[in-house]
Amino acid sequence: MELHGTRISPGLGMGRAWIAADVLDRREAAGRIEAHEVDAELERIRRALASVGADLQETARRVSEHFDPGLAEIFRAHQMMLDGLLASHEFEKELQASSLPAEDAVRSVFRRWEAKFAALEVETFRQRADDVVDLARRVLRQLEGAEASGLAAMPAGSILVAQRLLPSDLVALSRCDAAAILVESLGQGSHAALLAREKTIPVVAQLPGLLGQVRRGDEVLVDAFRAVAVVSPSAETRLDFEQRLEQSRANLFRCRGECRKPAITRDGQTVRVEANLGAGEAPELLLENGADGVGLFRIEQLYLARELPPSEDELFEELARLVAPLREKPVTIRLLDIGGDKTIPSVRLPIEPNPALGKRGVRLLLDYPRLLRAQLRALLRLSRAQPIRILVPMITLERDIEQVREHLVGVAGEIGVQELPPLGAMIETPAAALTTARIAVHADFLCVGTNDLAQYTLAAGRDDETVSQYYADDHPALLRLLAIAIAEASGRPITICGELAGREEAIPALLAMGFRGLSIAPRLIPTTKELIRSIELSASGLA
Repeated sequence: MELHGTRISPGLGMGRAWIAADVLDRREAAGRIEAHEVDAELERIRRALASVGADLQETARRVSEHFDPGLAEIFRAHQMMLDGLLASHEFEKELQASSLPAEDAVRSVFRRWEAKFAALEVETFRQRADDVVDLARRVLRQLEGAEASGLAAMPAGSILVAQRLLPSDLVALSRCDAAAILVESLGQGSHAALLAREKTIPVVAQLPGLLGQVRRGDEVLVDAFRAVAVVSPSAETRLDFEQRLEQSRANLFRCRGECRKPAITRDGQTVRVEANLGAGEAPELLLENGADGVGLFRIEQLYLARELPPSEDELFEELARLVAPLREKPVTIRLLDIGGDKTIPSVRLPIEPNPALGKRGVRLLLDYPRLLRAQLRALLRLSRAQPIRILVPMITLERDIEQVREHLVGVAGEIGVQELPPLGAMIETPAAALTTARIAVHADFLCVGTNDLAQYTLAAGRDDETVSQYYADDHPALLRLLAIAIAEASGRPITICGELAGREEAIPALLAMGFRGLSIAPRLIPTTKELIRSIELSASGLA
């Protein structure tokens, strides 16, 4: 039986199906408690909440260190939600009113909260229903002494089959744990999807009725390149798939052996393949995969878990330590990119009705000039030690980049820096793409961020699985914007970052437009370079 869905994370995987049952769906009749047992059951809930709170802090730390620091904010938001639930006294009221034990009282309360969020009109708030479910699983795991999502007992090399996939499901998973994942519904730009791609786990989604078509123990072949899964394959199909899997592994091994060489097309066009890197990620990952530099260095982690933002000296010292191993590579450091759905403790932002369209990136930095200027001072000092470039996030208006340059010149004068590092603008909105020529006047280089550009062009939240069919970062409208941006770059160097830059099927078209710089996840660099070496732009009519 073949199942056809949507590719979330590319790759091949084969194994036995492991069905992730949702602990929120009770299958047996609930018992009852006596009135004198309420206090004891409430204490069990409080202990479970305390354990979950500690686990959330550790999870946030691990995600910050090994992946995107912005993703760690998911788990800090969960902690705040947990605190709100406890303060509401709903668990105590539920125990007293229902005479249900702690586990079932928790189920009832969390199901109510899930329904409340799901009924909200604002889509950003509606998405919090998944956060509620994620929290419920964690609390029930503590109460029942079992893995809430059913992953703890999953044999290594299994095909994980689930109705929904949440960020906490991915934190403990690796490619060794799950050969691939099939999920009924998942947004392309969701946090869980991003984590799966970071971990290079093949994922196919948008498979309605999946749990009714696959049984635990079924043999499953997953081709996430083609977004197809084969359940209980024939011997011939299995043999063909095994051969493809072996060829894929051999190809990856060969690509890694060649990854430090430049990526030059067959007709002599050199393409720089740089890496996206977070402040908590090891530079060795970049070097091992042959990156030509760092096209996007994220500094958000340096601001997380702090009640006050780092001082100029603290920021300089930490950045100097982090980028020192990269002295031989060009490094592009993005200014702090928060706001919208990304927050830090030291900047208290009001709740916005539509955070994605609110104060984020450069808009927030210009409203907090001390925050901006401390970063610029630290980066200017760093530029004395090694070559760096400064990238400004979320440019929309020409005035945005012009004002940041004014601050940069002013700070340089204050600390006596004569030579300014290159200042670049991120093109992440349709307005910026359509006025690239005007923005380029004030920028030394440009970087197109396709994830947000797709979201704003198609009016589809990247985390919202209900409109995932509209979120397509290869949509003709987005490609036209990319073509406009590169045509109007006015001779400025222009790179492209985001999921699109790392997709093999999109790279020939990006090169044809004129892009000669890609910034992608480090693990994708070896195969991307190999692909570029196979392309002949002039012969194929792409030049």
